[in-house]
Amino acid sequence: MLVNNVSYFYNNQDNFALSNINIEVKKGNVTCLLGHSGCGKSTILKLIAGIENPKFGTIFINDRLVASSNTLIAIEHRNVGLIFQHSALFPHKTVVENITFAIRSSSKKEKYLTALEILKLLNIEKYENTYPNALSGGQQQLVAIARVMAQSPDVVLLDEPFSNLDILLKCQTRQRILSLFRSKNIPVLMVTHDPQEALKVADFIYVMKSGRIIQSGVSSDIYHRPKDDTLAKFFSEIPSTVRREAST
Repeated sequence: MLVNNVSYFYNNQDNFALSNINIEVKKGNVTCLLGHSGCGKSTILKLIAGIENPKFGTIFINDRLVASSNTLIAIEHRNVGLIFQHSALFPHKTVVENITFAIRSSSKKEKYLTALEILKLLNIEKYENTYPNALSGGQQQLVAIARVMAQSPDVVLLDEPFSNLDILLKCQTRQRILSLFRSKNIPVLMVTHDPQEALKVADFIYVMKSGRIIQSGVSSDIYHRPKDDTLAKFFSEIPSTVRREAST
């Protein structure tokens, strides 16, 4: 996936929300957008997904142009797996029905077996006949992740999807999910405001500030050679155990 020289503004052309954004997400890699709230990370995901359209620049998914100033491929035709902080499940469908809804070109039985297999991977198969309103926020998010996995997307966009999970479940689920996407050679772009999380999971990091990318690189380069005083302070608060991981 390639975001090339993308700029975006909401109402006033003199007040850009994003300016000259360039991002490449390689197949099988997890790439993180790192920055404080309000810097434009989620807006980038919306542009890639097709919720918004760039004012300038281009976006390619699998070498196919999906967005430019005069091109807009509808979100349903992009095959993008998108997970925001809230799960957005269908409340009138059970867990397994939410997942089978995302599976294309299969018989009803094949869809069910595929959905059940994914639920087992996430250790939530016991909830297959449960409705979303009977699940905790963390459980709902796991179902949302399962639905995206069932979709077999060309790219996965994650907007802090693990934030509703407790710390132990968060680490376990994050590792399991990202490893699975890597094994399937699916590119993942993940938004986070947590530098510790970015250093732990990312193959490549883009650091954002005020609608711009101020630095990019592998975790060790970002950590050891920050180009911004705010960024240096950002990383100075990371526990020493994580710092050692970034050094390897």
